[in-house]
Amino acid sequence: MMPLSPNEVAFCLDPLTVLDCEAEETVRIAAATGCRWLSLWVQSPGPDFPVRCLVEPGEMAAGVRRTLAEAGVRPLNLEVFDLTPQANVAAYRGALEMGAQIGARCATAILRGHTDPQLMLAQFVALCQLAAEFDLRVNAEFISNQSLGSLAQAQELLARASQPNAGIVIDMLHLVRSGGTVEEVRQLDPSFIGHVQLCDGPATISPEARAIESRSNRMIPGEGDFPIRAFCEALPLLPLGLEVPSTSAAFQGLTPLERVRRLVQSTRRVMPRGAED
Repeated sequence: MMPLSPNEVAFCLDPLTVLDCEAEETVRIAAATGCRWLSLWVQSPGPDFPVRCLVEPGEMAAGVRRTLAEAGVRPLNLEVFDLTPQANVAAYRGALEMGAQIGARCATAILRGHTDPQLMLAQFVALCQLAAEFDLRVNAEFISNQSLGSLAQAQELLARASQPNAGIVIDMLHLVRSGGTVEEVRQLDPSFIGHVQLCDGPATISPEARAIESRSNRMIPGEGDFPIRAFCEALPLLPLGLEVPSTSAAFQGLTPLERVRRLVQSTRRVMPRGAED
């Protein structure tokens, strides 16, 4: 993969930003704000996580596919495949197949609640092999307070899994909160990076506040202390996911379209020179 060319930066609107919108509305918002890519939520992590933009099989999936084509927005990533010790990987077949039919390229796996590294590895391998049937890549997202908690651990998982369609999601929030650095990203084999997500935040935060921050209250790039520009300069050429929860304080009083427009405009201002052209 080539180094990131600032003039070719493309944004991907990720679901956490628009969980309160219907799926087809998220497509139209992406198009209206200049996001050429869109991630789709096709698998909810649980009943306590309500998702209005969840895409379901049948007429809804067909409608989303038509709207994407009409809007000129391309589907990129599928969220979110939760790999807990109790997860039945085979049950994810339908969501993966549907997402592939819509045109997505990859899926995000979150590994949490594991105390047995071998079981965690086996589940990840199984998901990769299942996704390969639909020509999808599986990207493991490390989360600072979960079983897979750092970039180094994610690299180790990929090495042990040895699956040709395995990759890593690098979420700016979790890179910072796990103690990771931009230099680690720069040293990473670029082919390992399957998806990235941008947000901002304070340099430090209490451990007990991390879960709330991650799920419901992040900052817009350029309004916090994260090294956004340096991070982007360390990446290969790929769409940049925008993930700031719709419930975040920065969005209070804004409509979904207004908050995504603000998110895009603010992020462009902190991109490497030329990205706003």
